[in-house]
Amino acid sequence: MRPLLRRIFSLLTALVCLTSMPGVGSAVTPSDRSTIPWYADSVQWAVSRGLIDADAAARLTPDRLCTRAEAVDLLWRCSGAPAPASLLEFRDLRPEDPCREAVSWAVENGLAAGFARGYFCPDVSWKRADVLYMLWRWADSPEADAACPFTDIRRECYYYDAVCWGLQAGVTAGVSAERFSPNRACTLAELLCFLHAASTLGDTRRLVVIDPGHQLHADGEKEPLGPGSNQTKAKTSAGTYGAASGLHEYQLNLTISLALRDELELRGYRVILTRDNHAVTLSNIDRARIANEAQADVMLRIHANGSTNPAIHGAKAVNMTRSSPYNPELYADSRALSEAVLSGFCAATGAKQLPIWDTDTMTGINWSTVPVTILEMGYMSNAAEDLQMADPAYQKKMVQGIADGLDAYFDNH
Repeated sequence: MRPLLRRIFSLLTALVCLTSMPGVGSAVTPSDRSTIPWYADSVQWAVSRGLIDADAAARLTPDRLCTRAEAVDLLWRCSGAPAPASLLEFRDLRPEDPCREAVSWAVENGLAAGFARGYFCPDVSWKRADVLYMLWRWADSPEADAACPFTDIRRECYYYDAVCWGLQAGVTAGVSAERFSPNRACTLAELLCFLHAASTLGDTRRLVVIDPGHQLHADGEKEPLGPGSNQTKAKTSAGTYGAASGLHEYQLNLTISLALRDELELRGYRVILTRDNHAVTLSNIDRARIANEAQADVMLRIHANGSTNPAIHGAKAVNMTRSSPYNPELYADSRALSEAVLSGFCAATGAKQLPIWDTDTMTGINWSTVPVTILEMGYMSNAAEDLQMADPAYQKKMVQGIADGLDAYFDNH
């Protein structure tokens, strides 16, 4: 960081330490809200990246002010939790404080600064301008292409370039077309939205949303089958279970989905999971909306099958019909996705390939605005196929086959 900017930054953040105590004002900014709830997409992204866990996301209060320690820690973990050259000493940080590595890394890299007399003020809230400045520095201080239109940002402000960059890069929209409110304390939800946008700048990787079907507890409450439909279905069913293994479908689905996420990330995809644990409460509409709001390239719903006939076995894929009353414009791409994934899966595993099922009876498909397929990986009601799917060696083949199918799909899209 340039010496003059460092001195200015230290002086202004020292003022934050004295004046921006938690509980001062509200930092909700309608123009920064892009989803309903406005922060939902960024929270889901943070969960998928492991920055916050699902329980913390469920309890998240969007208007709670973020602290300096939280902001630095989230950015540090988003960067892969790199080890600092050394652990810096601050009078208000104890050796056992979990944020100490993150603070040391941020200070070493000029992303944050301490204060006079060796304080860091980890529990103090941070201004919106300071958060944008940190992210701008993290992005290697890129030059903005044009002057900043915000009337509450002066050119001589140390954060002027950072806010201009944030606006032009889509990291922030300000609180209005004319104002950014640089001195307003930043909320935790705003921080997640800023960080989400900054972390995905220039990221052209394909985004796959994986939905591990079902969950620990079924939800019999009804929801519309599709947009505008008078017909309703249960929000989520219990799923099936293994006739021989005793494994529940929701457990198998998540096991495969977690391994598939890792494989796809190795192949260069971006991946969001609708759930990463069993104790969630997600309806089929909720699951579709996660993919919709993320503007995913595809949504892949992972399931297993069951039947009253224990002899039936094989894998199948499911998508909407060509004349769907909800999203017929997605049929061609969804059918191609079904064909590619099912073919890849069966080629890798040797599973019997069953015909693709075109249907408008699946809530999660009907509410989708992105290409979507359900992969029914096999019949847990068939003892032999059930035991196969519970076998780790076979599971590797399942994951490889699904990933190969996605590769094949994207080769043509």
